[in-house]
Amino acid sequence: SYPKFCKNTVLLHSDLDKGEGTVKYTLSGDGAGTVFTIDETTGDIHAIRSLDREEKPFYTLRAQAVDIETRKPLEPESEFIIKVQDINDNEPKFLDGPYVASVPEMSPVGAYVLQVKAKTPDDPTYGNSARVVYSILQGQPYFSRSKTGVIRTALPNMDREVKEQYQVLIQAKDMGGQLGGLAGTTIVNITLTDVNDNPPRFPKSMFSLVDFMATLFLALLLRETDKR
Repeated sequence: SYPKFCKNTVLLHSDLDKGEGTVKYTLSGDGAGTVFTIDETTGDIHAIRSLDREEKPFYTLRAQAVDIETRKPLEPESEFIIKVQDINDNEPKFLDGPYVASVPEMSPVGAYVLQVKAKTPDDPTYGNSARVVYSILQGQPYFSRSKTGVIRTALPNMDREVKEQYQVLIQAKDMGGQLGGLAGTTIVNITLTDVNDNPPRFPKSMFSLVDFMATLFLALLLRETDKR
């Protein structure tokens, strides 16, 4: 006997099967009777429930043709592997998140902030299901991203004293970002850290106190001079 693979069906046939109803086909191995069933008369093998490649990527089965009356094998047992073909059924998930990052204020355009990473359990060797690209849904024009998930500053002279906190929404999409791809999102909270960009300034009240003390000192000095 030898298996032939058709769409959603494995066809098993013995050369000794003349179509007279004297041959019975049996199935054993991974998922026999629970995942796969065989038509004892024709040798057709069908899946009887949904298959998930991420749960089990392949099944090793054994089939045999036996004489329906004597129950004796007509041929040696045939072993074959059914590989579950991947479909794009898992959206990318970020490994961490929400993310927290910081970058010095007044950084030049293109300064590195951090890199985010998302993965999908879909098969990376089949199609584009596991090819993930990144985009910014919220956070422009202050920050930009590369397709590899690296986030960088996009504006010069971002001033911490003007705005300190930024929240960036990142999307990871499989299928290389093509139409029909699945997507996941994460938040990146970015803080501008302080740099020494402001000269010290005395409060106005301090100037008033200094002026008052100077005036008082001058008045006392003149008074002492008059006494002499």
